[in-house]
Amino acid sequence: MQNTARTLNFPEMVRFRAERGLSGAVAAAAQQSRTSPGEYLRRALRAQLNADGVKLPPFRSGDDGPGPAPSAPAMRQAA
Repeated sequence: MQNTARTLNFPEMVRFRAERGLSGAVAAAAQQSRTSPGEYLRRALRAQLNADGVKLPPFRSGDDGPGPAPSAPAMRQAA
C-alpha cells in the first residue's frame, strides 16, 4: 500500500549515474535531515532548479514543495 501511495504522488522516475561516495553522502544528509534519501534529493533538486531560474510545476496545488510533515495529532484526525 505504501508503494502505491508513493507512486501516485511521484509518477515520474529520475535516474542518473554519480561518482563513488555520493550515494552514501546523500544517505547521511537525509538521516541528518530526518527524511528519506529520495525526499532529500527531491527537495535539493527542486531548490537548485528554482535557484537556476527553472520554472517548476507546483508540488501540490498552490504549493512549491512538500513542506514539513504533519504533526501527530493531525495525522490521527485524518485516520
